[in-house]
Amino acid sequence: MAAKKRTARKKRRWGWKLALALLLLLVFALGGLYAASRVVHVRYATVFLRDLPAAFEGTTLLFVSDIDAHSPADARAAARMMASLAALEPDILLLGGDYAAPGLWETLNGMGMEDADVAAEAAADRYLFLSALADFSAPLGKFAVAAADDALPEQLAQAMAVGGVRLLNGESVTLRRDGEALTIAGIAPEGDLSALAGGARVEDCVIAFAHSPARFPAALTAEAGGGGAWADMILAGGTHGGQARLGERTLLPLTEQERRYLSGWRKENGVFLLTSQGVGCEGLPLRLGTSAEVHLITLRRAPAAAEGASDGIFMQ
Repeated sequence: MAAKKRTARKKRRWGWKLALALLLLLVFALGGLYAASRVVHVRYATVFLRDLPAAFEGTTLLFVSDIDAHSPADARAAARMMASLAALEPDILLLGGDYAAPGLWETLNGMGMEDADVAAEAAADRYLFLSALADFSAPLGKFAVAAADDALPEQLAQAMAVGGVRLLNGESVTLRRDGEALTIAGIAPEGDLSALAGGARVEDCVIAFAHSPARFPAALTAEAGGGGAWADMILAGGTHGGQARLGERTLLPLTEQERRYLSGWRKENGVFLLTSQGVGCEGLPLRLGTSAEVHLITLRRAPAAAEGASDGIFMQ
């Protein structure tokens, strides 16, 4: 009888040890997923553009997308991140939408931006982040686009102006240096692109950006005034790279076009395309198989000869 009791006690002890080991394993795994969501990587690339004017040779762009601040603490952390990124000294800052999002509690309770209180809180978090950009130096300008579900869009441009950022909602701005021009075009989250594209000539150098790569097909089929490709490079975010990926499966529900342009660089119809995995997360601050990232892109003039295997993009 005593032997049976000792055996039962040993089994219970081993059971507790196994449970504790599994719990520690789970904690470490979640810690790794959390760290992957918080460590922001700077991706460097040099892109060779045939239309780039000599005056803009070596111009650098910093592209930052999907801040997705869920709280004032998130917004302040994003502002600190931008203060650190200022050391990169970009000539141009481009922001790709999704600046704030509902918190986890709101998400679990099915509350979104259609709820007035949730939208107001998100707008306040967004303001904390955007207003901190007033001290961020980008000599050629700071520009942004909006996501379709950015909170209180009618207040977005005002919040950006406090940080010295200009919202380009289906608009373009021409930067001039030594008598030459470089165009920055902000693609609206919805609507026809013919007016935006038609305002450019095929020989112009146009850097366009949108919130989501779902806009790539429309942007690639739109034509410049007089015909031909209107943009030399188009940047987007929005997908988070799927946020958590296991093979072809992703945590986030994405459209067919977002899955097609899930992340990274490519070139189609002579146009360079980039989908960033972004900075923040949707829902839980966890990433698997993806990384939080921003992009520092250096523009160079392409040689007249064929670009070769690199296809005009060099990454470090």
